[in-house]
Amino acid sequence: MTAEQLKAAITPKTKMLVLTSPSNPTGAVYSESELRALAEVLKDTNILVASDEMYEKLVFDNIKFVATASISEDMFERTITINGLSKSAAMTGWRFGYMASAKTELIAAMNKLQSQSTSNINSITQDAAIVGLNGTINEEVETMRVAFEARCAEATNLFNAVDGLSVVKPNGAFYLFVNIKKVSNNSMQFCKDLLEDQGVAVVPGIGFGAEGYFRFSYATDIETIKEGVRRIEAFVQKQK
Repeated sequence: MTAEQLKAAITPKTKMLVLTSPSNPTGAVYSESELRALAEVLKDTNILVASDEMYEKLVFDNIKFVATASISEDMFERTITINGLSKSAAMTGWRFGYMASAKTELIAAMNKLQSQSTSNINSITQDAAIVGLNGTINEEVETMRVAFEARCAEATNLFNAVDGLSVVKPNGAFYLFVNIKKVSNNSMQFCKDLLEDQGVAVVPGIGFGAEGYFRFSYATDIETIKEGVRRIEAFVQKQK
């Protein structure tokens, strides 16, 4: 999203901007200059920013992750940072997440709501989260990031070599958002048929509001990625 697009979308009813960087499902990462441009649009408004930064540790190609709240004092005051350890510390299923905001009254209101809707996080997860947050696993996180970067490059090249498919190389996270418009404009049916025909599970783009795409996770080893793309290519060839 550009600053111009944001400006055009704002109405008197606008309450919040939701930013996700690095993004699921595209892997896009906002640069500091892009975030500053968005921040300029939000000046002199009462619009809050919910910044989902769950994939902050997984960025590639020497790109620097920039936290939304760090852009300016104005953005610090209006931003609610959302993060967790499911991705960076491989704690998927442990359900540890957190929010941070300069607006203490907002956090207090969220606490009231949360305490009536979910139970408290268990003590085992809390102990694991301390290790995930205090820098102890930084070396392991970097090893994981490097592995994802290699998988990303491999998967991108493989998909772009398939006739009828294309993908823009991501800068973060661990997904590809593959364009299938030359093959199908019904991503739900495409994914259903692919699963039944080749045993490969991908997520329809329509679920993200983007028809004509599917999301492919490369959070697995290179050989499995190669086999998955091979099966997808075989399926695509049948559709022609």
